[in-house]
Amino acid sequence: MSCLDRFLYQTFILVILLLTIEQIVCAKTIDNDLSKSILEFTLGFSRHHSATDVVGRRSLVWSPLSLYAAMLMVGEGADGNTFKELQQITHLDKKEAYRQWSTKFFQDTKAALKENRQFNISLNIANRLFADDDFDLDDEFNQNLEKYYFSQLELLNFSEKEQSAKQINQWIANQTNNVIKHVLKPKDIHSLTRLMLVNALHFKAPWTRAFDADLTMKENFTLSTGKLVELQTMHMTAHFAYYHDKKHQSQWINLPYKGNNRYVLTLALPDKDIQLRTLEKKLLRNSKILSTIFGTLDNRTNVNTRVQLSVPKFRIESSLDFVQYFKQYYNVKLPFDGDLADFSLMSSSRERNLFISKIIHKAVIDVDESGTEAAAVTIIQMLSRSGMFLHEDPVRLTFSRPFLFYLRDINLKVPLFFGRFTGISAS
Repeated sequence: MSCLDRFLYQTFILVILLLTIEQIVCAKTIDNDLSKSILEFTLGFSRHHSATDVVGRRSLVWSPLSLYAAMLMVGEGADGNTFKELQQITHLDKKEAYRQWSTKFFQDTKAALKENRQFNISLNIANRLFADDDFDLDDEFNQNLEKYYFSQLELLNFSEKEQSAKQINQWIANQTNNVIKHVLKPKDIHSLTRLMLVNALHFKAPWTRAFDADLTMKENFTLSTGKLVELQTMHMTAHFAYYHDKKHQSQWINLPYKGNNRYVLTLALPDKDIQLRTLEKKLLRNSKILSTIFGTLDNRTNVNTRVQLSVPKFRIESSLDFVQYFKQYYNVKLPFDGDLADFSLMSSSRERNLFISKIIHKAVIDVDESGTEAAAVTIIQMLSRSGMFLHEDPVRLTFSRPFLFYLRDINLKVPLFFGRFTGISAS
């Protein structure tokens, strides 16, 4: 091999090496975004829903994952300034990032199915595009939804409102194990409805160690108003991932579900005399605070703490209209403007005649002695125009006042459900 040939060969190898490194760096960036972008999105909403009024004191549950997955589908069909505004919601700045985020999550969830079944864990997430049979749907848009968002198309005649609502509700009920039914009313369907992009999410899992139902009894729970109410309270003394965050004056605990501790329900209790809304405001200053706390709890090299735990059974249902939140708090307005929205990539005619009229979001969570069942649906309507520590003294952790909860996938660092329990009904 001549000197010139050797030089060209080495240059070729160097270029391949640099391209490979670039691909690895890009892949790691997407992996990081899987947790970072959705956490930023989650905190963005929570920041505005920890008010001091009655609504801010009510119990609340919502699914960042369900809403985020639905908004990514919408973003696939957005163009121009409308797509740029959606970046304030998704915290992703390129269409390719949308596709990679969704693809990675769905592929990872599918890969975990076999192991989940072994432990009676059910995690189902599904996307569906319901389109009016007269709408000129763009083939490429539909194919991209199928390829990257694992969505399927179903054609409906939206002028038949009763039948359309019935079919969509049936699909939602099937995907959520009948936890969420009849969420869409015929009156929600407009005469100009052309598309409905729907995400449905269902989670059900048993605790690693179930609470003894015989130990459950009525105990006092102090509302934020100071009023005492009696709630059915569960009890257990065992080892948990526990962390007392003195800086933010709160105690944290991971309640693991069966399996390899991939899924956990994290509870956060403000220290005595600290209001829940005070803790919420501290946590919502930036995403690094929560990320650091979760990282401490999820560090499997740490020794678990023996905890004497008391926590109420609870069931929460919440229904939210996210159009008003996105307009008011995110300053995202173009997607909802019938004159200015640009969702031309959804239509083969490329006409800019679609806009978002509704974002219906409903979530349910039920926590009892055996485990947790939770479900959520997001509907986006588009209109035209261990033994060695057995004798240590346990930390007493009694959730007898309002607290926060986070149902999380700690492998992907993705929040499935967020909320607060205050003892005050969500409705």
